[in-house]
Amino acid sequence: MSKKEYEWIDGAELLPHTAQKLRVLGSYFDEYLRVRCMIPQQSVFRLAIVDGFAGGGRYSKGEAGSPLVFIETLRQVVADLKVIRAANGMAPLTVRCRLILNDAKPEVADRLQSNVAPVLAAIKDEVKELVIECKILSRPFEEVYPEIKTDLQNGNFRNVLFNLDQCGHKLVMRETIEDILNTFRSSEVFLTFMVQTLLTFLQKTDPDGLLRQLRH
Repeated sequence: MSKKEYEWIDGAELLPHTAQKLRVLGSYFDEYLRVRCMIPQQSVFRLAIVDGFAGGGRYSKGEAGSPLVFIETLRQVVADLKVIRAANGMAPLTVRCRLILNDAKPEVADRLQSNVAPVLAAIKDEVKELVIECKILSRPFEEVYPEIKTDLQNGNFRNVLFNLDQCGHKLVMRETIEDILNTFRSSEVFLTFMVQTLLTFLQKTDPDGLLRQLRH
């Protein structure tokens, strides 16, 4: 089955459908934070973000990929919340985030590290109310998921968001999604797959072949 992967090292172009997808992701995450961080007596909000197919962080013209959409949204919302909560007589709030970024290709993970490091350093100096602990991994998502799960359980994270923007439609198993939702008390999963590729290669006249294609 053919599939198109982003060439991060040579400079991945940000295509219109991906740009729209990132806008949706950023908008949802912005609202998620604002809703979850408005309890008046709340002083700390802890969450974990797992970007299972993170890519290189920036596209060819410097546009933010999903890891930086998460980071930049965190920075902006936490800064806004500081003002909003103070104006409404609410307790000061610190947001603590475990950010796990994974890409199966080591060279892409290295590019990702170089793109996120300066942004994280600036946040550490500029936004004291936001603490991001970032870990970058480089293995196939299904292979690395048990390690990620154990890490988050050991850290007692209950608020967990998984962004699983796979290339194609076979890199994330249904059982893994079920395990995420059953393991963490407040978990959300963004699962992306290529609908047209799936439809194009479906073996519609072969019931057994169709079952094999869709079993995962």
